[in-house]
Amino acid sequence: MRELTRYSVLRALVAGYAAVWAAVRGPATLDTLDFAERRFDPVGPLAFLDGPVPDLVVIVAVVVTPVAAALLAVGRREALAGPIAAVGFLFITTYRNSWGQLLHTENLVALHLVVLAVAPLVSRLRSSARDDDRSWAVDAMAVLTVGTYFLAGVAKLRISGSTWLDGDVLLHQIAFDNARKEVLGDTASPFAGWILRQGWLLAPAAILTVLVELGAPLALLRGRVAALWCAAAWAFHVAILVFMAILFPYHLLGVALAPLLPVERLGTTVSGWTGRFRRVSRTSTPAG
Repeated sequence: MRELTRYSVLRALVAGYAAVWAAVRGPATLDTLDFAERRFDPVGPLAFLDGPVPDLVVIVAVVVTPVAAALLAVGRREALAGPIAAVGFLFITTYRNSWGQLLHTENLVALHLVVLAVAPLVSRLRSSARDDDRSWAVDAMAVLTVGTYFLAGVAKLRISGSTWLDGDVLLHQIAFDNARKEVLGDTASPFAGWILRQGWLLAPAAILTVLVELGAPLALLRGRVAALWCAAAWAFHVAILVFMAILFPYHLLGVALAPLLPVERLGTTVSGWTGRFRRVSRTSTPAG
């Protein structure tokens, strides 16, 4: 049995997540076909558009993207499936955001898919198709993960300055977000009221938030440092879910943090279980 590399496990995790996400969010993307054209306000890579794209383009993207991502996840037709999955995912997320509500929970997925799309091309230029020759891709995905957190920390201090550290900005952010959701009939956090009444907790929480985000580059040291930082980052997203009802599934499932961890051990463990199951199945099957 071929030994799984860190790259191959990451490819399965990232592309597998993208395939499921694109399939689940497909209906929401197709809903845009019935939206009033005046609502269309293109953003990001689609900012050049003067109006909505033809319906057929949206339908094709919704159908093809999860299929291409699934093929990429299992390492089939990488050179073709990778770029299609990356472009399709970027289109779906950006197009849906162009109709009013800007979401950034899947930005990192799109960036990781771009790396996976480019990896086969780089290997071909290097005359090598081996997964273990793609350590640069693993490093690139790790840097992208770390970069998103670090930039978020910089943005907080740049926008709010030192006032962020006293917890007042965080308090108003939690209060406003939950109040807006209740007014609009969306799901608000049942724990928001409790945390807002514990004002003394918000300053330490605000400081810890910035420390986790600005400390993200330390995770590039790998080893225990990376494991500790990943645990802190994961706990950070749990707190966001609990107190603001904002879900970052890519991060909470650990896929966003996977480039920083020895995930090849997970692949080896799964392979061991699979091999053991096959052996047991063969020995328990009665002879014909």
